[in-house]
Amino acid sequence: MFNNLSTGWKNTLQIIFVLVLCGAAIALLNYMGAAKPTKNIHSVRFEVQASGGFAIITLQGGDVIISEPTTFTVPWSKTVKIKSGTEVYLTAVNPTATGELTCTITLDKINWKTETTGAPKNGVACAGIVP
Repeated sequence: MFNNLSTGWKNTLQIIFVLVLCGAAIALLNYMGAAKPTKNIHSVRFEVQASGGFAIITLQGGDVIISEPTTFTVPWSKTVKIKSGTEVYLTAVNPTATGELTCTITLDKINWKTETTGAPKNGVACAGIVP
């Protein structure tokens, strides 16, 4: 079929074919979301579980700050929107020093950081930099 074409025309057709193939590949990748920018804002949930009914908590998470140890009933949780690159930390103390104490940080509904301790230890900390 292409035997009657000159070498120049054959090369031109090959180049056009490769360009069409590359364009189709780029369009497919764009359709699948490969070119979307990464997410800059994340949903971060801080949680504390403790035996004994209450825990003493400190928190640094974006605009939410509990800098002075504050007593809360448990289970306790707080969800906030936080920018990528923000340092977050959650500490909890079980003043009864009985049972278990757990802190959890969930990033976009996926467990990101968890720490659990049992009596006689009575404190946990979860921290990280939001990716």
